[in-house]
Amino acid sequence: MKTTFERYVKKIVNQTDCTKEEKEDMFEELLLHLELSRDDLIKQGKTPKEAEKMALILFGDEWEIGSQIQQALFPYRKELMLTLSIVSILFTFSVYALQLFQEGNAYIGWLLFSILTSATLLSLTLNLLVSINRKIMVNTVLVTHALVYIYGWGIASALDFTLFPLFSLIMAAILLLSLYLIYKTALVLPGYSGKNLKKAKLLHISNITLGILILSVTLFFLYAFLIFSSEVQPFMLLFFIPTVLWISLYILQIKLLKKHPTASNICAVLQVLLVLAIIFTMMILYR
Repeated sequence: MKTTFERYVKKIVNQTDCTKEEKEDMFEELLLHLELSRDDLIKQGKTPKEAEKMALILFGDEWEIGSQIQQALFPYRKELMLTLSIVSILFTFSVYALQLFQEGNAYIGWLLFSILTSATLLSLTLNLLVSINRKIMVNTVLVTHALVYIYGWGIASALDFTLFPLFSLIMAAILLLSLYLIYKTALVLPGYSGKNLKKAKLLHISNITLGILILSVTLFFLYAFLIFSSEVQPFMLLFFIPTVLWISLYILQIKLLKKHPTASNICAVLQVLLVLAIIFTMMILYR
């Protein structure tokens, strides 16, 4: 059974968008601080129960502390994510309504999926969803959100030409903000310092950039095949092999970075070579 201090600290760390390992480090540091504060109060003559209660009061409200830590780690990110979520929802309904009005038909599937990703993003921003690994969850939702709205851009291009420049401007802003938040979230690394911090940032920047390239190429090939195919074919799943390899080697690099940096670097080189080789093969087969 968890102690009062452990429950208190858990509420704080759960509000941060850190990885599991980063949360564990933060948990230990905060717990140690509380225990030292309690021990000092006991030395001053307080009973253990009184000292525990006083230590919590002196430390402050757990929700406020969690919010402050999150804001310190990710300055202005909450405001940017709120803006992204709300603008995306308004954009979705606008495109859907105009398409329905102009063509008498609209993509209900895109509407639902688009609203789902935007609402999930909004819920994460307002701490309505608690995840063990919020950083990964936030970035996963942001990547999905960007892909959904790239498709939405295609829908908007079929609307009245006079409205397309405006929608393109909004769409570009949504995508750029999504990309900025993806990089910003990944590059906050409280568990690293010095040379390890630089290596970790380089690892994330290179992997995210490679991931964007892979997903773009994958979507291009899928779109190209769907144009000439009347239905989805099972072999199209092969297009996701580069994505699976990229994710697997990305995770492996993160795991190896602290204790085995050389192995992590070898994985990075291997990742690039494998993915480029597969994409090159796909291009040859497409021709």
